[in-house]
Amino acid sequence: MNSDFISELSLNALIRIKENSWNGKNYVELEKLLTDDINVINYRLDALTDLIENDVLFEAVKDILPELMTLMETKGIHSGEADEIDSLYAVRDLQIYVNLIDYLNEKINSTNIKSKLFTDLKNGINEITMDESFARLKEAIPENTRLVSDVQSVTLGINLDSGLHPTEAGIVSINNQKFVSGSIIDKVLRLDSGVNPYQCSSPLSSPRNLLMNSEERKIFESVLNTALYKLVKASIRSWKPAVRAYTNSKTNFILGFYSDLRFLAAGAEFFRKLKAMRYPICRPKVCDKTEKQCILKGMYFPQLVLDGIHMTENDFICDNKGMLYIMSGANSGGKTIYGKAIAVCQVLFQLGLYVPAEYAELSPVSEILLHFSASGKNITQSRFTEECEKMSKLMSLADEYSLIICDEPFSGTSSYEASAISEEVLKAMSAKGCRGVYITHIHELAELPEKINNSDICKSPLDNLTVEINQSNGKRLYTVLRKKTTGSSYAKDIAEKYGLSFKKLMTHT
Repeated sequence: MNSDFISELSLNALIRIKENSWNGKNYVELEKLLTDDINVINYRLDALTDLIENDVLFEAVKDILPELMTLMETKGIHSGEADEIDSLYAVRDLQIYVNLIDYLNEKINSTNIKSKLFTDLKNGINEITMDESFARLKEAIPENTRLVSDVQSVTLGINLDSGLHPTEAGIVSINNQKFVSGSIIDKVLRLDSGVNPYQCSSPLSSPRNLLMNSEERKIFESVLNTALYKLVKASIRSWKPAVRAYTNSKTNFILGFYSDLRFLAAGAEFFRKLKAMRYPICRPKVCDKTEKQCILKGMYFPQLVLDGIHMTENDFICDNKGMLYIMSGANSGGKTIYGKAIAVCQVLFQLGLYVPAEYAELSPVSEILLHFSASGKNITQSRFTEECEKMSKLMSLADEYSLIICDEPFSGTSSYEASAISEEVLKAMSAKGCRGVYITHIHELAELPEKINNSDICKSPLDNLTVEINQSNGKRLYTVLRKKTTGSSYAKDIAEKYGLSFKKLMTHT
């Protein structure tokens, strides 16, 4: 499916992830999530319903996303020259995994969920937490995670030969407490000697007190630090393969839900916001593609709502009397916004999301094709030529399952030429079986439905739409009616717009 409409409708500004917002990027790639598979659409709708209707679940999913992202970023890191920092990350990731499982186990088991996605997640988590190895892991983790944040001392174990020469060395523990002075006698005489494992069998001494001059101290510190560094590095390195392999193995399950969770959480946040603003949202009824169903009742354009602009809700219905609509009427009456609202509803539906409407029944479409007036930025071409090329490309993609929204096409030429070309385009759309809206300033096109509908080429019947205005004062009501615009009322509106109505002109005499 062509996905140019994603940017044209500014949908990335609606469904977005706040993580990593510092770099200004939106990590939800909507283009890759579009689908015409009704099973996928229903699967996502079920999960989204759980998130919209369940506050605890919604907040829990938002809470875990940053942690899941951390696991995703470090998953599978295997550098040839592994360092101790990466090894500590491996331990950290294991702790994140344990915390995630515990947190989700508490939250997801306290909620009423119905979707397959969250049922699978719940069952998997329950299986993990009931496994004895998970309990053992939780007990072992705290000892190692201190490495990351609270190291105060290191206990080394050194093996000696008969001549008291060191032969092997390794880390016994890395501690969050400092060692204190003591002596062997203290150890023998004190009954509580086992209470403080950090009491030494000899007094602690500073290297500065043992060595004669600063040069000796520097050499000692250098040798000691180098030796300690090598011992720590070698020991920590030895943990990494086992810890990383275990983490990768165990986190595969939960990370398998990551993409769906982050996308659906973003969608849920968007629709929860609309709901909080008291605008309707609905789970659309999913119809088969071959039904070519499109019923939208009480729909609106959500971008303007989020900008604080009040929206009038309107209907759009495709039936055996009209699959293609010629929409005309007063300027600035909301025609463009109406067309965009239809397109947004269809896109959100094919992402597997709710739609901004009171009620909806929709079939997937093969293409969502938009034609809005050319900007004329190409100085080597006229605006009219650009529009013709754009329409030609659009029609080459169109088929009987396409949704087409055209907004004032061919406005860069005369009314006579625009009318003639528009008639040919509308005939082709009908013959191909497309559905959609053709917004135009040419009121003569309102006569086309009767002409095309009675022809042999008609597969999609045409009908008319117009925007309502107050006839007495010309005020825009932003309500869309399924009827034909009269030429006289439209001509009067044009004249009023430019201050050239009969009434206005006569006031100058």
